[in-house]
Amino acid sequence: MPSILFSAGDPSGDAHAARLIAALRARQPSLTFAGLGGPAMAAAGASLLDDLTRAAAIGPFDAARHLSRLLRARRLFDASLREHRPDLVVLVDFGDFNLPVIAPLVKRHGIPVLYYISPQVWAWGGFRLRHIRRYVDRMVVFFRFEEALYQRQGIPVTWVGHPLIDHSRPTLKKEEALRRFGLNPWRRTVGLLPGSRERELTRHLPLMRRAAERIAWSMPGVQFLLPKAPGLRRELLDAHLAGVQASVSVAEGPIADALQLMEAAIVSSGTATLETALAEVPMVVLYRTSWPTYLWARAVVRIPHIAMVNVVAGRRLVSELIQHRATSTAVARELVALLRDDERCAGIRKGLGQVKGRLGEPGAIDRAASVVLELLA
Repeated sequence: MPSILFSAGDPSGDAHAARLIAALRARQPSLTFAGLGGPAMAAAGASLLDDLTRAAAIGPFDAARHLSRLLRARRLFDASLREHRPDLVVLVDFGDFNLPVIAPLVKRHGIPVLYYISPQVWAWGGFRLRHIRRYVDRMVVFFRFEEALYQRQGIPVTWVGHPLIDHSRPTLKKEEALRRFGLNPWRRTVGLLPGSRERELTRHLPLMRRAAERIAWSMPGVQFLLPKAPGLRRELLDAHLAGVQASVSVAEGPIADALQLMEAAIVSSGTATLETALAEVPMVVLYRTSWPTYLWARAVVRIPHIAMVNVVAGRRLVSELIQHRATSTAVARELVALLRDDERCAGIRKGLGQVKGRLGEPGAIDRAASVVLELLA
């Protein structure tokens, strides 16, 4: 039976890999799947070598904290390559591990490599392109500008569009969602999206909590909604929100159900900015990381924006507050100004609609599955 070995290293990559596995299983039931990933991949039917979502990190300094686990994952992956020799290896995002560690390992075994979700070479500079050219047989990318970049470098690439398009429709009507999440339909709702990793949550949620309290003091009628990311422990959220001096509800389930209720949102930079953009919700984007990682990023990042919604828009469509600029006072001030300026909100919504149009048509996962099957053949 043909087999595919995956390597995905954070909750977002785990979810994307799981959807791709489901699409491939539907098209070719005889395929078998294994690899590094997380609970979503396991639920989709993959045999997990190790749960790498616990080692999710950004930058080499954060990754160093998980060095022993990453080395163990490499050993397990190498053993699987030797013992089972898959027909194809699919690398999913996680560029700090997949590109320098896993891709060369796979190539030494002479197995073709497909990279699903491009590392952000357009942000970090071109030094990673030589690794991709050497070790990757096909890039499958979500953004048009990524396709153009790889074509200019002579790297085989297929643009499939963004899978978020397929999951951007709410499953509940607004009235039902309001009841389920315990919200008052007559009050304005602001979203809090602190990130999908536990470390992001620890860095961002206390800041968002203080900002929410300041906003509630300035605008007493505002209520807050925090969508729970898959894989995050509910008790962790509850611990951070204990005693908060604002009306905060936690929403479990598809994020689109919660986004449809928001007039504005405070969002951690990452995939959540695109999910919020698809719902056309005006937002303030923030991000904090360790100081070594921040200083390293400042030295290597080659683009003026870090929020994906701004990268896709090609301009500063929404506010970005990064590292020391991300204070509760600054976040609250930006959000309150946004809520009080209907004309600015309308302009942002129009821009977010344009961003949505650049993410492609529905069916991205099926198109990606077709590329995988083509490479298998």
